[in-house]
Amino acid sequence: MSILVLTQTGGILKPFAIILGFIMNYIYRFLQIFGINNVGLTIILFTLVINVLMIPLTVKQQKFSKMSSLMNPELQKVQKKYQNRKDEKSMRMMQAETQAIYDKYGASPTGGCLPMLIQLPILFALYRVIYNVPAYVEPVREIYEHIAQPIMSASGAGDIMTTLIQEMSLRVTNFDITDIDKVIDALYVVKSTGWSIISDAFSGNADVVNAISQYSTEIIRMNSLPGGLNIADAPVIFSKGISGIFPGVLIPILAGVSQWANLKVSQRNQPKPDLDSTMGSTMNTMNMMMPLMSVFFCITLPSGMGLYWIASAVFRTIIYLFIDKFFNNKSVDEIIEANKEKAAKKAEKRGEQNAKLEEYAAMKTKNIDRRSISQIANTNKGDTDSKTAVKSSSGSSSSKGSKKVDKNSAEADKKSISGYAHMLNRHDD
Repeated sequence: MSILVLTQTGGILKPFAIILGFIMNYIYRFLQIFGINNVGLTIILFTLVINVLMIPLTVKQQKFSKMSSLMNPELQKVQKKYQNRKDEKSMRMMQAETQAIYDKYGASPTGGCLPMLIQLPILFALYRVIYNVPAYVEPVREIYEHIAQPIMSASGAGDIMTTLIQEMSLRVTNFDITDIDKVIDALYVVKSTGWSIISDAFSGNADVVNAISQYSTEIIRMNSLPGGLNIADAPVIFSKGISGIFPGVLIPILAGVSQWANLKVSQRNQPKPDLDSTMGSTMNTMNMMMPLMSVFFCITLPSGMGLYWIASAVFRTIIYLFIDKFFNNKSVDEIIEANKEKAAKKAEKRGEQNAKLEEYAAMKTKNIDRRSISQIANTNKGDTDSKTAVKSSSGSSSSKGSKKVDKNSAEADKKSISGYAHMLNRHDD
């Protein structure tokens, strides 16, 4: 199986697809113990398992959502304060005030994005697995092999299959009749009504006709959904009239409704977005577009993808409700304090250097008298004199070298004072 998977995907998705394919394969085998050979039910259970495994990431998102419900009003005030001020100084001040709010709650600006970024390769790999089940589920692959092998042995099979792929609009890339994986890829996307077309195309080969007659019924039953739908078919086929619209139209409708419910549940503790701000307007647009996009995708994609889309939204909503109930029992103040402790530990590791620089930056040039500048100069001079004394005691420098060192020390003092003054003047500006 692992060799097959490596041929189906690559790059960063490969390790994710291998793991997810392994899970789906054994879910199907588990159902076979009870005499259930159904890819649709496998997809539902597979979606449940994946969402359970991603609970730690969901918890992080929920924590950030809780913090956002408190932070967003303050963040919006800062945005309004500087919305018409685009100069560099104002932008720096806005960034500083924004960061101060995040520090106040012990949160990070990337706290909500990072879990989502981690989930992206997992989600892409999920689509890959569900889009090509035979590549990852061995019992399903074995059934398609019974038809693929006679086709590969048939005379003129390459030309026949190439014609069928074009006429039937089969979703397969780089088709090669000598590659059984590619042949299975093409057969997997054949609609339930397409097997008779393939059988007629190979009518001159009894082995192919018999294989299709024997195993196509099992494939259709294995891929069947309630209401006579098939996971390999599009849920809505307008050319068939009412029978091609209902009950398949329920899949895109349920996909849109479940996505809308998931957004409502996951954002119910957050304040309503400020439509006057860029962030609020963008969020409101996304909340409207996501359900509509779900409807569009589930009309155009095979029913198996729509089934995954619905199941994923439903399971996410249920998990959100359970996690939200847990956080309601745990006060927000406790979460904030825990976050602050973590933030404090990270800040402590950075050392004291940043704190010293901030202290110098906070000083005003007019508050620095000649004595403070002299102290800075004397401190630097003392350090330089110590180094000079060490060099003199070791006999490594001549009197001429000592004068050179003294001159360098004086220049270093001037540079040090000039550097501090330059830094402070920049702060005043």
